[in-house]
Amino acid sequence: MKLQRVVELIEQEPAFNLVSHVLPDGDSIGSLLALGEALQKLGKKVALFSPGTLPKKLSFLKGYSSIAGAGMDTAATPVVLVLDCSDPERLDLFREPVLQAREIVNIDHHVTNRSYGTINLVDPQASATGEIIFRLLQALRVPLTASICEALYVAIATDTGSFKYDNTTAAALRVAAALLEYPLKISELAQRLFDERPLAFYRLLQEALATLELHGNGKIASMTVSREMLARHGAAMEDIEGIINYTRNIEGVEIGILFFVENPSEVKVGFRSRQVDISVLAGKFNGGGHPKAAGCRIYSPYAVVREQILREAESLWESYDNAGKERS
Repeated sequence: MKLQRVVELIEQEPAFNLVSHVLPDGDSIGSLLALGEALQKLGKKVALFSPGTLPKKLSFLKGYSSIAGAGMDTAATPVVLVLDCSDPERLDLFREPVLQAREIVNIDHHVTNRSYGTINLVDPQASATGEIIFRLLQALRVPLTASICEALYVAIATDTGSFKYDNTTAAALRVAAALLEYPLKISELAQRLFDERPLAFYRLLQEALATLELHGNGKIASMTVSREMLARHGAAMEDIEGIINYTRNIEGVEIGILFFVENPSEVKVGFRSRQVDISVLAGKFNGGGHPKAAGCRIYSPYAVVREQILREAESLWESYDNAGKERS
């Protein structure tokens, strides 16, 4: 069993590098911090890494300031635990040192995971990587602390959209219930994670909404944000989070798309869906994710990317819709 292999490796090794993906979210950071603290409680030497800028809204989590953006040494510490990362390309500057490690433990829940580890603890049925980490800590018999529980609760709450997405399973709720045996302030956590936003976010949202368009007979909605828009409003990358939901939440829309123009030759595309498996669309452009939430990065001009994505999105919806009509 892969979980047992990970347990045995952790018991045998004295030191670990832990790393999450670029543009980390609550699941990746929560999982990173929870596992990091747990390993330290087992007497292990631990180094935490995440490429790029960390989301400020998670700075209240214990251990946040110990996450480094560079300096991984897989020669000195040849065991790496990669958390919530479906593809090593998403490790950015840590890709090469990770792939050179003696042992790569790939812990993830994305259905599009590329199984790049020497051990792949991947469970697409899990609501979040944090749910897998909870099971791992149980297997390791690590006593939970309030800070570990808080980090894991943040991980699961983030990826389930505060327990309202389709991936909110009975298993996810059981884990959340176990975490709430500790004195967590869930109302305060919900406010920090989902409600409280800086003014820059609302300025950015105002301009982004002006780009809102419908396609495919109203079944597809798109919005566009650019690096210039962020600079104009003093917004950070984390302020983009949640904007895409305004596309999917429109009555009658089945697929929501957010284009983020990084530069004239690079566009990041986010997808959200009500029914159709949107990871299929992301996969056509070497991206990945979940059936209802996925993304990709395309190195082409915005106009070209937009035309390609909208054409494929309309085709995907038409195929799904026609198949449904045939079934009925």
